[in-house]
Amino acid sequence: MLPPILPLSVVPVTSQQDPVRPRPDIPPVVPAQAAAGESAINLSDHDSEQATLLLREEQQRQQQKRRSEAEEQETQSPPDAEDAGPQLPAVDGTQRLGLWVDIKV
Repeated sequence: MLPPILPLSVVPVTSQQDPVRPRPDIPPVVPAQAAAGESAINLSDHDSEQATLLLREEQQRQQQKRRSEAEEQETQSPPDAEDAGPQLPAVDGTQRLGLWVDIKV
């Protein structure tokens, strides 16, 4: 079998012809050093105060939500059977609810 015919201007690319890339100069990673000023700050007090404030705000939101839900339930109480419709006269000794409809045949 014959090799493929390529023009003379085409040079085959191989890994040997790739240029060598230089390695970047990156300093090694070292653990963080404690600064002198950081030891004077007490973070535990700040965290507890912030946690207390967040807890208080969350409790207030929950109480407000409960109040609004209770008010909605009071205003949207289901109607009783007596309030469902107009009272009609008793027929055959039983009380009936509803509307009279006249039908012509």
